[in-house]
Amino acid sequence: MRIVFTKIGDIRDQLIGTGLLIIALTLMVARQDDAFQNVRKASLTVISYVEAPLSNVRVYRSALRTNAALEQNTIMLQDEVSRLRSLREENDALRALLEMKENSEYDMQPVRVVTKNLTGINNNILINAGSNQGVQVGMPVVNHEGLVGTVIITASNHAQVLPLFNRQFRASINIEDSRAYGILSWESGNLSELVINFVPQTIPVADGLRVHTSGLSSQMPPNIPIGKVVRTEPEPGRETQRIYVRPFVNFTSLAEAHVLLFHPDPEITQLEEEWREAFK
Repeated sequence: MRIVFTKIGDIRDQLIGTGLLIIALTLMVARQDDAFQNVRKASLTVISYVEAPLSNVRVYRSALRTNAALEQNTIMLQDEVSRLRSLREENDALRALLEMKENSEYDMQPVRVVTKNLTGINNNILINAGSNQGVQVGMPVVNHEGLVGTVIITASNHAQVLPLFNRQFRASINIEDSRAYGILSWESGNLSELVINFVPQTIPVADGLRVHTSGLSSQMPPNIPIGKVVRTEPEPGRETQRIYVRPFVNFTSLAEAHVLLFHPDPEITQLEEEWREAFK
């Protein structure tokens, strides 16, 4: 049998590959050699210089993504806190209204405020109860803080309320711990103060005293809280004083209330009507 010898040129690539593999294996085995260590240190140094700015870019982009996620979480948490605070305030108001209803000697119709117009002279409030629920013109509207106003127009399931802050509103009042009686009204664009007229200067009235309905009018029962005295001023040329009152009811946040199903004494109402007719 004839033996065929392979030429070196035919296996040149295999020999080069084998040589390189041997060299690589030798370098791996001798990796603790000082020269190799120096090469490794130099390459690591070069790589670190190249990688540093790239690393900063990655950190910056990661920080941007983290910041965006944190902002979104913060907005969601703030919205949740606001919602829970609103629910807590509504719950407190409803609990106070329920307690008020249980302790009242009058029947009450719970209502919600549908709309509020508190931007001008003819301010008004619309509530979601009317004649079908027993609401009638003249009935007082209250919440757990005090007097809101009186009903002036009724429909089947809604009613318009004349609030304290309306130039047409009037109420007979009494100041606690005194025999000071007067007429409460609103006379300016200030939605934080009411005024009491016709109180003699001889009756001392101190700041902080509570004001409530007097019951002298047939349209409203006595002792409904209204507000507290903030200051007094003598009327020039008269023997009376003007007493300024800050109401207890916060009309900005007003959302729930009760209508007092109060019916005045028909005999007193008839006498008042005859009196007005006699002096027309």
